Amino acid sequence: MELLAPAGSPDHLIAALDGGADAVYLGGKSFSARKFAGNFSPEEMQDAVRLAHTRGVAVYVTLNTLIGDIEMESLKEYLVFLSSINIDGLLIQDLGCIDLIKELAPNIPLHASTQMTVSNLAGVKFLESLGFKRVVLSRELSLTEIRNIVSSCSVEIEVFIHGALCVCYSGQCLMSSFSGGRSGNRGACAQPCRKPYDLVDLSGQTINKEKGRYILSLKDLIGLDSVPQLLDAGVKSLKIEGRMKSPKYVYNTVSAYRKAIDAAEEGAVFKDHGKEVIRLKSEFNRGYTTGYLDDDISADMVTEFAPGNRGIEAGVVRNIHHDEFEFASAADIRRQSATGITFISNKRTIEFVPMKNVYRKGRGIYQVKTKIRPMTKGQVFWILDPGKNTYTLKDMDQKILIDASLSAKPDRNVELIIRDQDGNVAKITSSYIAQTAMHGATQDSIVREQLSRLGNTVFELNDLEVSNEGCLLPKSVLNHLRQDAILELQDIRVKRHEENIKTGEENWTGANISQTLDEKKDARIWVRTNSLRHIKEAVSQGIKGFIFGGDSFDHVPVKMDDYMKAAEFCRNNDAEIIFATPRVVRDKYEKQASRRFLKILENVRPDGILVEFLGALEWLKDLHDGIPVYAGSSLNIFNSEAADTLTRWGFSGVLLSQELTIPQIRGIRRESRIPLAVYAYGRTELMVSEYCVINSVCGDIDKSHCPGYCQQKRYFLKDDTGRLFPVRTDEWCHMHIQNSSVLDMRPYISQLAESGINALCLDFRGIDESVSDVCSDYVQILNGNKMPPDPSERGNSRKISRGHFFKGVL
Repeated sequence: MELLAPAGSPDHLIAALDGGADAVYLGGKSFSARKFAGNFSPEEMQDAVRLAHTRGVAVYVTLNTLIGDIEMESLKEYLVFLSSINIDGLLIQDLGCIDLIKELAPNIPLHASTQMTVSNLAGVKFLESLGFKRVVLSRELSLTEIRNIVSSCSVEIEVFIHGALCVCYSGQCLMSSFSGGRSGNRGACAQPCRKPYDLVDLSGQTINKEKGRYILSLKDLIGLDSVPQLLDAGVKSLKIEGRMKSPKYVYNTVSAYRKAIDAAEEGAVFKDHGKEVIRLKSEFNRGYTTGYLDDDISADMVTEFAPGNRGIEAGVVRNIHHDEFEFASAADIRRQSATGITFISNKRTIEFVPMKNVYRKGRGIYQVKTKIRPMTKGQVFWILDPGKNTYTLKDMDQKILIDASLSAKPDRNVELIIRDQDGNVAKITSSYIAQTAMHGATQDSIVREQLSRLGNTVFELNDLEVSNEGCLLPKSVLNHLRQDAILELQDIRVKRHEENIKTGEENWTGANISQTLDEKKDARIWVRTNSLRHIKEAVSQGIKGFIFGGDSFDHVPVKMDDYMKAAEFCRNNDAEIIFATPRVVRDKYEKQASRRFLKILENVRPDGILVEFLGALEWLKDLHDGIPVYAGSSLNIFNSEAADTLTRWGFSGVLLSQELTIPQIRGIRRESRIPLAVYAYGRTELMVSEYCVINSVCGDIDKSHCPGYCQQKRYFLKDDTGRLFPVRTDEWCHMHIQNSSVLDMRPYISQLAESGINALCLDFRGIDESVSDVCSDYVQILNGNKMPPDPSERGNSRKISRGHFFKGVL
């Protein structure tokens, strides 16, 4: 089993190597999902690959962001560069990269990033059919689901084992970009899930006020206990998150999991488990959870009172006074360089007190001077000094041991041979002709001193054999011999590693879908809804296109009878209807969901199918009805290369990414012939999550014991500015968070139409009131029968959004 470590910078890389990583993942200065990590310049990346390969460690480069058309030439140059440095794999999110990599860098094995939202076997099988070598599964899957997927596919499976958890399925979050213009899909996430919110009902009343306010902020994952099960399941790689953490964090985390994996592979008990957990808690952590791996999704997964570093549990508050309180701790933490403590206040916040205001009163008893009143019996945490935050080759403890033999004979060239423990041999013959020493031969201790100078390498001299027949050996000669021999040994080790890199090149294929391209150029209005009433109202206003089904947004599935009635009504009114798949399907529900959807298609033949996740294409591969297939916006089609990929696969149309601007859409239209659509109205879905904030705040044990709070009231997340984000649930108990404002492009319909869009989609999911007026406006404005509203007359501007059509994303 491979241990895969984060390398956010050259220092992180060295720390990961020293900690015992089998592989590292790192990013360049562009196209990486950790835009604010140090990352690697081309020269640094080339050096990093050589260094890692010298150690026999694989290097995977992250290309796991959405890429704009304006960046494509730079991307092509980057791919050619990556192809030249023999990396071990490339993690991608953007479907537009697939054919470019096939063309420009076919020697690089492809890995599907967690940003591709692969949460079931169907998604894995589809990517396997394309030639991907590895798939990184969504973090939300349980050990049972992971085992099932691994046993049913041939592609390598990688899972996260430690580090930060996103509350939203990776690749499906729009909350950061819609809240602040920083896109998680572009590597610039502003972490809105780490901000405080209240859960309120329709009347504005806060639910469970005694709860903390960081109710979307998940604790960090810890999977030490799960290593043996994942090894037994056949998981290829365990991934540690942390490219933006410190090198010390990387070293300590990697070394802990190195011990756990080694013990599991030997079938032994991990004796250092408790000690390593304490060491991990001394690093940055938000508290730890195993929730997803154990399929135990509950309030215990959230940080609740603080989204930042929690530190080590110190004790519980006792004896509260006016400007001080006491707590008891089992250990005298002063010896461990604590910088202070944090505690939960009576206002549901986390407060920090520096060590100068923390006094040791007696054995394990501490007094804290502060005017902020703590929560009664609230938890106290030690915050430790992070210590040294750099890591160089000289700091490495685990180096490659080499044996050396040096031979010097008068009137002969000096020869140095070095061997590593893997049987690699480098032999260097100096141009220097040895001469008999006039005043004594060079001592063996001097030879060892010069050949041991390996601090800036990954090597360490072990045994040395010197055969010197009375010669004088200048230090400069010994230094050159050492340097040349080390370079040659590195070359040998790197070459051996790179000879074993295998690509999926021979398996390159594409999806095979029956395609029907709509050559109509004029824009049309489409409506997305799960309500037959909405369809009837829209038809009465002249709308002839509908997207129906998929996620229900009211906790119960859309009934088969509703699909039949909707399709029949559309047929009788000369309207088209497309059935949508769910957006996310966990593996535990995948068979049930696929059977249900295929049964719907069998009983009710729609005019098209909207695919919201890649695994749905695996569902449809044996469907021979020739029903047109369309790509949903959750596939994140962000550039013309991705649109062209879908065209080659046989798609009949695409709902574009909701993070595109009008000029970007116009550019895609110029380069692509596939019909394009955009959402022009509705409450944008910002997050979809396996975790449910309603269940968590309402105080139930976990999701499996929930009595259905979401069906009893309407709930909203309220942020510190007063914005209200509707929270809905679907039949799979996924939480869906909608935007606080309604996307409304009525003033700009002509601009959208002129961009070459084929369809403007009005999304009425989650809307209970009549939609007739909205439908009427869009139809009449598009047809030129009504003037668009003045965009400056927005009323309460906080209730209306123009999405990213004008401002774009970072």
